[in-house]
Amino acid sequence: MIMKKLLLTLVSVLTFQYSFSQSAERRLGIELGGAINEYQGDLGSSVFFGRKPNYQGINYSLGYYLNPNIDICLFGNGGDLGFSAVLPNVIPEITNQSFKMNFATVNGGLRFKFLKDKAFTPFIMLGAGGVYLHTKVSRHPVAYTGAAGNLAGGFGFQYMPNAKFGFRLQSMFNYTFNDIWDGAPYRYMVHTRNKNNDLIASHSFSFFYNIPYGDAASMSGTKMRDKDKDGVPNNLDKCPKTKAWELPVNDEGCPKDSDLDSIPDYQDSCPYNFGPRKFNGCPDTDGDGITDKLDKCPKNAGPAEFNGCPDTDGDGLIDIEDACPDKKGLKEFNGCPDTDGDGIEDKKDKCPTVAGVALGEGCPDTDGDGVYDNKDVCPKVAGTKENKGCPEIKKEVVDKIALAAKGIYFETGKDVIKPESFVNLDILVGILNEFSDANVAIDGHTDNVGDAAKNLDLSQKRADAVMAYLINKGIKPSRLMATGFGDTKPVADNKTKDGKAKNRRVYFQLNY
Repeated sequence: MIMKKLLLTLVSVLTFQYSFSQSAERRLGIELGGAINEYQGDLGSSVFFGRKPNYQGINYSLGYYLNPNIDICLFGNGGDLGFSAVLPNVIPEITNQSFKMNFATVNGGLRFKFLKDKAFTPFIMLGAGGVYLHTKVSRHPVAYTGAAGNLAGGFGFQYMPNAKFGFRLQSMFNYTFNDIWDGAPYRYMVHTRNKNNDLIASHSFSFFYNIPYGDAASMSGTKMRDKDKDGVPNNLDKCPKTKAWELPVNDEGCPKDSDLDSIPDYQDSCPYNFGPRKFNGCPDTDGDGITDKLDKCPKNAGPAEFNGCPDTDGDGLIDIEDACPDKKGLKEFNGCPDTDGDGIEDKKDKCPTVAGVALGEGCPDTDGDGVYDNKDVCPKVAGTKENKGCPEIKKEVVDKIALAAKGIYFETGKDVIKPESFVNLDILVGILNEFSDANVAIDGHTDNVGDAAKNLDLSQKRADAVMAYLINKGIKPSRLMATGFGDTKPVADNKTKDGKAKNRRVYFQLNY
């Protein structure tokens, strides 16, 4: 139940929105509170309640309001502090070590408040100063009294129910410029975790009160201090006739300008977005003369006729609605072009520059053979569907090719074509020119005499030699493919002389 109440209290504090501009009037703040003191040094550490705390003290400060986020402060703490430890047997005569001290710190520094003019805000403090103390160390009969420099830093939370007073919960850490207060300089010890100068931590809960100071303090009567009741004292109010219940005001008592565009919120059509006066304070990010809240494309300049959106390709469709914003197109195709005008948009047209029909995916059937150009290997010569739109290669042509191929001879064991083969090769050239759209497979074969690997290499070289001859006669290389098979595909028995002769061959095949 206690935790639930604390959480509910915290939520209500965080959501409290009253602005405390009166702090500019009540500039001086006096703080006093109770504290629990903790030690860290060569003997060990009790920081953040590492041991049961049993040392008390006080916390105090004098603060001066500079602006809603920063106070300049004189602050410190004091009280009792002690610690005891069982040390390792580094020095035989020392086993148990303890100390007890009375101390006081005084530091000068700054308090930074994270939330501007809010009832509840976290803060941090930084400063430097000194520490004065009186300490008694075990096994040393004489007490030590002295002073040293000090660095201070801390953090906490502040709550102000009104402009006059408030509460702070904070932790402050004082790093002293000495290492002897606990009687154990670290050069004699083995505590590697705490090899630093002695540190004093203080956790406090304190009350503070803000006092009128300067011109505001000399003004008599609360009515005279803030004549227009806008929460800003008269001596700081640059617009003394502006009433807060009529218009929201800033720290100077003038009409609030949230976006700092020199147009007060009550005249600003867009009070939280910086904009020029010609648009009543509303922004025009892309500079096209149309304010962002009316601009359909606020980051890309465009004309008013398209609500501020561009039409890059000039086809009458704005870019955000244009499927092809960089190419002028037609509305029925969402801004994409139909170059050949066949009613099929280019990105779906297999022949985008030549008018066709839907059945041909936008392509025509130029040779009228029933095979559309996109699938017709021979689009300008009528053929058959089985032959991919190319003319049928008749049996007599196939026989003629086979006969010519039989008349190709090579030097023994070499890839050099014999001259008597040229007539037959020229016959093949004539057939290839007649069937200009056909491709040719040139297969080289050998008998099984000799090493199989060498036979394979020789068959490839002979097929390449035939292909080179055809290329030299004007046949395009892209139509030709030469492959050597060695002795892997015999057509006759390699045990006879006649069979071996038949297996030594070059084979031609036309295809589409």
